[in-house]
Amino acid sequence: MSQENVEFVQNLLSGTSGLDKQALLAVLPDLIAQTSHPDIEWVEHLGRADRRVYHGHQGVRESWERWLEQWGDYGFEVERLVDCGDDVLAVARERGRGRTSGASVSSRIYAVFTMREGKIARYREFYDEHAALEAVGLEE
Repeated sequence: MSQENVEFVQNLLSGTSGLDKQALLAVLPDLIAQTSHPDIEWVEHLGRADRRVYHGHQGVRESWERWLEQWGDYGFEVERLVDCGDDVLAVARERGRGRTSGASVSSRIYAVFTMREGKIARYREFYDEHAALEAVGLEE
């Protein structure tokens, strides 16, 4: 089942990585319904001052909308996926241009997708590789 989980996440991320901000916002409702378990837990990076934990499809949508509202442009590229059984660790490069400042930024993000019944049951994001590896039980 773990290879299926990796393929699921790979298909999801590769299908959305090329979308611009407006296109991503447009597909979110259907995409979330198709890929996320109804009682999904969506955990934003613990180091963010404004971080929240969201629940359910509406919560995931709120998190994305809140995140994307600060960017004039936003995108990401997947660098690699790691099979961790029920978890899939995704390593990606986020890039954006601030909506107000116009400043361009780029950072690496680590996302842990926990799968249940063929859908995402939990999402956790990290900006620290060590914390992400620890979350999935891997050591550097």
